[in-house]
Amino acid sequence: MKRWVYALLGVAVLGVAGVLIQRALGEALVYFILPSEYAADPATYEDRRIRLGGIVSPGTVQYDDQKLVLAFDVTDSLQTFPVEHIGTPPELFKENTGVVVEGSFEDGTFKSDNLLVKHTEVYEAPKDGEPIDVEALKESLE
Repeated sequence: MKRWVYALLGVAVLGVAGVLIQRALGEALVYFILPSEYAADPATYEDRRIRLGGIVSPGTVQYDDQKLVLAFDVTDSLQTFPVEHIGTPPELFKENTGVVVEGSFEDGTFKSDNLLVKHTEVYEAPKDGEPIDVEALKESLE
């Protein structure tokens, strides 16, 4: 009889631990979606922190350096959404560049507090006989 009680207690403890782990992981996960995925089912992502990825639409970038508010549109060529980012933009941020913004939607605008710029990791060495720009090299290393 004692074995059954211990077995039931063990199963109960494992069940409670499983529920707690599932809740913790559910709250910690940040989904990565494209604008068209959000547009297809916005209710799924309501009141949820997400990462929205796409391209910065040309002609939409506005930056208020007094309030540190960056506004632009992000698109995946199928759907476009306005983004409002709080903070200074990264150096590589520009139009027609891939970005990933983290935050949530509020009244049709994506409010971001984290902005990542996608860039290539391909290093191109100078061609044979082409001189290295020493000043550019110094600036890149500072």
